[in-house]
Amino acid sequence: MLAFQIIIGLLVLLAIVDLIVGVSNDAVNFLNSAVGSKVASFRMILIIASAGVLVGTLSSNGMMQIARNGIFQPEFFTFDKVMIIFLAVMLTDVILLDIYNSLGLPTSTTVSLIFELLGASFTVGVLYVLEQGKPFAELETVLNYRSALTIIGGIFFSVLVAFVAGTVIHFFSRLLFTFKLKKSLKIFGPAFSGVAVTIMIYFLLIKGLEGSALVSMSQLSWIQQNTLLILGISFVAFFLATFFAMRFSEINPLKIIVLIGTFALAMAFAGNDLVNFIGVSVAAYSAFEAWSVSGVAADAFNMNVLNEQIATPVWFLLVSGAIMVATLWLSAKSRKVTETEVSLGRQDEGDEKFTSNPIARWLVGGAIFFGSKFSNNMPRSWLQNMENRLRQPKESKKGKSVEPSFDLLRAAVNLVVASALIAWGTSQKLPLSTTFVSFMVAMGSSFADQAWGRESAVYRVSGVLQVIGGWVLTAFVAFAGSALIALFLYFTAFAGVVIVACITLVLLVYSQITFKRTQQNGARADNLLLKETITVRELLEQSKLNAAENLLGIERLLKLCWDALVSESPKKLEAQRKEVKKVAAENKRISEKIIRYIRKTEKGGLPAGRLNLLVFDILQDLYQSSSLISDSCSEHVANFHPTPRKDFQKMLESVQSQSGNYFSIVRSEISGLSFNKSKEEEISFQQLKKFLDSCLDSEILRIQQNEINNKLATLQTRILLEMTDIIESTQRLYHLYKDFIMGQGK
Repeated sequence: MLAFQIIIGLLVLLAIVDLIVGVSNDAVNFLNSAVGSKVASFRMILIIASAGVLVGTLSSNGMMQIARNGIFQPEFFTFDKVMIIFLAVMLTDVILLDIYNSLGLPTSTTVSLIFELLGASFTVGVLYVLEQGKPFAELETVLNYRSALTIIGGIFFSVLVAFVAGTVIHFFSRLLFTFKLKKSLKIFGPAFSGVAVTIMIYFLLIKGLEGSALVSMSQLSWIQQNTLLILGISFVAFFLATFFAMRFSEINPLKIIVLIGTFALAMAFAGNDLVNFIGVSVAAYSAFEAWSVSGVAADAFNMNVLNEQIATPVWFLLVSGAIMVATLWLSAKSRKVTETEVSLGRQDEGDEKFTSNPIARWLVGGAIFFGSKFSNNMPRSWLQNMENRLRQPKESKKGKSVEPSFDLLRAAVNLVVASALIAWGTSQKLPLSTTFVSFMVAMGSSFADQAWGRESAVYRVSGVLQVIGGWVLTAFVAFAGSALIALFLYFTAFAGVVIVACITLVLLVYSQITFKRTQQNGARADNLLLKETITVRELLEQSKLNAAENLLGIERLLKLCWDALVSESPKKLEAQRKEVKKVAAENKRISEKIIRYIRKTEKGGLPAGRLNLLVFDILQDLYQSSSLISDSCSEHVANFHPTPRKDFQKMLESVQSQSGNYFSIVRSEISGLSFNKSKEEEISFQQLKKFLDSCLDSEILRIQQNEINNKLATLQTRILLEMTDIIESTQRLYHLYKDFIMGQGK
């Protein structure tokens, strides 16, 4: 009994953690449009979403049955076997969702739950059949394969439908409204508002109230019988309200639509996805209650009780809702997932979170080819008219600290189309994933808005493909992960529970520490780019920090190169490769932001802009030279070529000591922008340059006297030549900053 009480306690804790990691991932579904369009302050958006979540938790009662008997037949299992299934599912779900959150990728909590239940119940079912000596034919009745396949097929089909619907509907919406919303809203605003709000009310009636604790069965029946009347009254009421509001005030109806849509999707999310987070733990608790009063042994008590309809206490739902709301406000990972979707759909250019891949290039190339063919067969006047209506005007951004990623029309279309598709699918008893539908509608509307221009199309398509690939991977990983954990628990019993729980705790703690470190490393540069205008001083501060970080990284890399070369240690070689990646990442980070820094620099910042470009050019030279040394050392050691002789090793130690001293002077001077040690810098440079020249001369003499073989000669001369380039580039970097500061003082 005690062991199962501990397991139930563990499942409750896992449910709380699952709520946190689940909301961190799924919050993107209802926050994306409001956050991307900046319809209101982030605080106000969270307040509205929180209200939707709290209301939605009360309508999730009917969905809890999925975890009890939606995927497997509980009467086939005994209590102890069902607890293994539930525990394996929850442990897998927590780890899987946290990984996706750390990567900033949205995934489907519905898909993960279904495949985790399938994997764990399949493993336990097979082992139970073998243990009992029953025929394998019984397995066909254990799992609801057909139901699961129907759910998965519907979910993945919704990906295509959502993208096409988002693209087509937003394309015609944009043709109607154009980007000049103030003018077009006066004409079409009331009708659009009436249709949009009516669709979302229908969405709430169909998707939100079924199984809800907010209405009685008789009230729900009346609503369903009078749906058309309710929708008709809603359309007329919102049409007239918007018409008179716009006539006598400056109200923007799109803001109202986006805020209502945010509430509606948040409510639907909580109502339908809460089962993904706590349904398994609730089912486990129900099973435990039934077994604990039965007096029957755990391995003999049949779980047919899970087929009964059991109401989840309202207080339990409200506590779950409170945890979800707290996560919305406090989770940094939920904002990272939201940023991923917003960045893939933003209208302007900027940093691309994803790198290109061959499939994305092929798709974009094909789209350009067919687009040109289509354009050539269209009447010229039609094309010109469309281009005029779809062209985004270049408006002054004065006074706006941060531009929205897209406008309110696209945000409204995203919410309306997603709501309509989910409501229609539910009414037709088709399983849909709110994540898949919301994400693909947003991608379709951004595509229709020509947000994927030729400068960013390949990267955006790569991002979408990566997200979709992650969805497919979710299914396989969820099935395999829960199956393996269930297998381990089946044979290790309570000891296995303790081991797996401890591993899960370690993984979660490590993930949080790593995530915080990553966020802190990227916070400084991102905060600067949030500003509308960057002052010359801010640009200079950013530039000197970039330079100092790169010099420090290169110095570390060179030290690792010498150590790996002399010791021939695989560990030091691996450390060297990691440092190369760090320096490369830092270099890439600067390259992706340098033009944006210059673009945002205030007027009169031409010298500062030139300084940044020249500094970046020198940093590129430094990276290339240090990378050549690193590659040469790695190749030499990997191919088991002879280690450099003692005299060259001593020479390297001297080079390392003198270059370290020189780097330290340059870093200190640039970081402080003081340049009080100009003479010391010049002396140190000349001494080091002279020493490197003498070392190179010595190597040439050894080569001429045939004292070293070709491989060593190639390596050692390469090191000395590249070190000379590094020192000379570092001095150029020093004088760039010095001349700039001295020039400002004149």
